[in-house]
Amino acid sequence: MQDPAGSNQAQHQAQGQRKLSPVIAGVGAAVIAAAITVVVMTSGPTPQTSSQQAASTSRECQFVPRKLLVSTTNGGGTVRFKASGFVSPTFTLTNQPQAVVFPLPRPDAVPAPEDITIEGNATDLVLTSEVSEYRRVFDRVVGSSTFSVQWKPMKGC
Repeated sequence: MQDPAGSNQAQHQAQGQRKLSPVIAGVGAAVIAAAITVVVMTSGPTPQTSSQQAASTSRECQFVPRKLLVSTTNGGGTVRFKASGFVSPTFTLTNQPQAVVFPLPRPDAVPAPEDITIEGNATDLVLTSEVSEYRRVFDRVVGSSTFSVQWKPMKGC
């Protein structure tokens, strides 16, 4: 015959081991979760971050500014430019081309006409472009002079 107290003790030990197993499993799961978190945090950017960066870069690449270069070959003076509500800083003409960057981007599909006003006093003012064969010479600017340009379409990247 078995001792009822002995079987009771064995039953308590079995229950104690069962209660201990979920605790051990919980601690193990927490350790695994912490390890996964460390690996994810120390690894490179996620694919979602990379795709967001690529989208941001592609938007930036599409912006090609409207830009002219202003200089003189043997004249001088000071001028500023106005177009589409934009007023440039004043440029003192030299034989080194200086960039006049207008705030609107170049069109990406069809040419865009724009009237530009030159204000100031200058002789032998030369306007050129870095991206096209555009070249225009103003022998003399006194007060203001308005001219039209056709911005050629350009896509960045």
